[in-house]
Amino acid sequence: MPHSARIITVLAAALSLVAHAAESPARRGDARTDPKNPVREVWKGGPIDLWSLKPLKDSPPPQRTSARHPIDQFHRAKPSSTKVVPEASRNTLIRRLSYDLTGLPPKPEEVDAFLADRAPDAYERLVDHLLTSPRYGEHQARWWLDVVRYSDSNGFDWDEFRPRAWRFRDYVVRSFNADKPFDRFIREQLAGDELLAAAPRDTAEQDALIATGFLRLGPHDNSAGSFNEQDRSRAELMFDLVETTGSAFLGLTFNCCRCHDHKFDPLLQADYYRLRAFFEPVKFNDTTPLDLATEQDAIRRHNEGVDGEAKPLKTQRDALLDAPKLRLRTELVAKLSAEEKALVDLPKEKQTGEVKPKFDAVQKKITPGDKEVLAALEKEQKTRYDQLGEQLKSVEAKRRAFTFGLLMSDGDGKPADTKVLFQGNYKQPREAVVAGFLSALDPNPAVLLTNANPRTTGRRSTLAAWIASPSNPLTARVLANRIWQQHFGEGLVATPNDFGLAGARPTHPELLDWLAAELIRGGWSVKHLHRVIVTSAAYRAAAGKSPASFARPPRRLSAEQLRDSLLAVSGLLTAKDSGPPIWPELPAEVLQANPAFLDDNAEKTKAWYPSPKAEQFARGLFLVQKRTVKVPFMETFDLPDNAVSCARRDQSIVAPQALTLLNGSLTIEAAKALAQRVQREAGELSEAQVKQSFRFVLQRAPTREEATACLKLLQQRSLPELCRALLNVNEFCYVD
Repeated sequence: MPHSARIITVLAAALSLVAHAAESPARRGDARTDPKNPVREVWKGGPIDLWSLKPLKDSPPPQRTSARHPIDQFHRAKPSSTKVVPEASRNTLIRRLSYDLTGLPPKPEEVDAFLADRAPDAYERLVDHLLTSPRYGEHQARWWLDVVRYSDSNGFDWDEFRPRAWRFRDYVVRSFNADKPFDRFIREQLAGDELLAAAPRDTAEQDALIATGFLRLGPHDNSAGSFNEQDRSRAELMFDLVETTGSAFLGLTFNCCRCHDHKFDPLLQADYYRLRAFFEPVKFNDTTPLDLATEQDAIRRHNEGVDGEAKPLKTQRDALLDAPKLRLRTELVAKLSAEEKALVDLPKEKQTGEVKPKFDAVQKKITPGDKEVLAALEKEQKTRYDQLGEQLKSVEAKRRAFTFGLLMSDGDGKPADTKVLFQGNYKQPREAVVAGFLSALDPNPAVLLTNANPRTTGRRSTLAAWIASPSNPLTARVLANRIWQQHFGEGLVATPNDFGLAGARPTHPELLDWLAAELIRGGWSVKHLHRVIVTSAAYRAAAGKSPASFARPPRRLSAEQLRDSLLAVSGLLTAKDSGPPIWPELPAEVLQANPAFLDDNAEKTKAWYPSPKAEQFARGLFLVQKRTVKVPFMETFDLPDNAVSCARRDQSIVAPQALTLLNGSLTIEAAKALAQRVQREAGELSEAQVKQSFRFVLQRAPTREEATACLKLLQQRSLPELCRALLNVNEFCYVD
């Protein structure tokens, strides 16, 4: 279909949806069953049968093999996968599990305990131990923050720092550690404020408010208003919300639909704006306190007491200014013209029309400035004025502040109409649409749910309920695929953010549907699905031994895992587990090349302010994440762009990585600290130092050949240099 004809057809479909809202109560069905569905009107039977939009098929695992685990039953059901593969060594398994579930290497004592535990359920208990570690939530948070484009800054030219964004990061950590049901996790991020009737009564309700930071995480041009481009900025916010929601939760690409109906998938341009209508009322919310209701009451009572203490001091101080104000005003009045003097005491009822600006100008002339009034005080009065000021400052210092976050909520008043934008141009609105879901699944106007918060519309709660519904065929599939990808390096669908026709087809569709159904059966427990996957023989297989469809090749550590491992094995890793981000030091050439760093503002949100050295060895999750400036080490090892949803990180192998790991300041510092740690534990004997170095770095003992080579190196070089060499071996950087 020609592009112009396609646009006309899409607009006709949008009009059809609008008209349908005013029709009889009869509702239209989905595109597969109802000939009147608007998607069928556009596609004429094209890609209506998209696999990801079909209902889940919760088929029981095939029983044709000797496998006992459901995943292995699906796996071995294919003729090419019947061969039983050997299990990885116990050393490999604990290292693999530790990195996959916590993002960190196992501690030597954990390795020793697992190797010594010969109970039949030793592996399963290790899984449970790692899933209950606080480090699990930190590692899972890193994966989700990639998906939802988390950043501590706005982006654009000045890339201002967001000092409250970290509260969302910590919320995500807490949610995964608590194994919050993922359907609740969805509802909180999209509409947490609509779940509360008033101020939060407990930490769970407090988290629901913090979760709305998801709606604020996209890039934002703070300077748009200064150039009269606030409409553009608002349109970009709406684009970001629709497209990130589509990618993160539904695994669909909506970017195309901003301008026209989708080129490949049964998604209409009208669908894009139907989804946008759910977000139309939202506004930045920087004034709602996060403190619990009881604490808010206590803060208000306390501050009322401060006001009462400050009031007499203010009265006394103001009284000192009355006389000089009156004297200066009299002097200024005397300098006025006769016409101006006539306006000085003009009654209020006559201060209208053409007289009003003249009256205001005269009042401005006869009002002395603060500096002039203070200068007119006598010496004793000035001394007393300053004393009262100091007393006031001391009293005001007792005032307690409320806690705020990076929040979003519905604005006041009736939301603007949502209109289809011609070719996505915000300056060319066309037909209005009402809030609704994907027309291929439900072309009817959404029936808004009643929500707890009377100050909001309930639109986002309605959207969240639909996304998190067990009957939605997309959400559970998308999440199950993302979790599978964490463990095997590639999802059952290789394109986690694109379950459309242009994306990859599932290699094992029955298994994917079973995992999605198991997720729902398990109460949307993410930990449960991790446990199911990692206890399978397919996951426990030796690297490179599984058939290609389930192969788990050795994987290089991510940027955070590699940095954290250097710090962990050397003993430098700090215990930080929450709070404002850490700012590492940057090379001088980076600092001098960024215009924002050289032109900071009064709020100090543009420049770079390194944290104290003792704090800089925090886990990578807690490093500040700016959009335009990345920490060089992290960027070298493929830290992703955080302006859009990242479904899967790139993994490059380039020369700067080897040079950074060999000669970088972080590696050198870690090697020195590791050598000191080895010396403390092993003493001065070279043989013991070699064994302890391997135990810390690679979580195993050296082979005879390795021990011989390392002893020879120690005879010629130093212990820090041996440690530095071990930190550069492939086995340290890759996980089997």
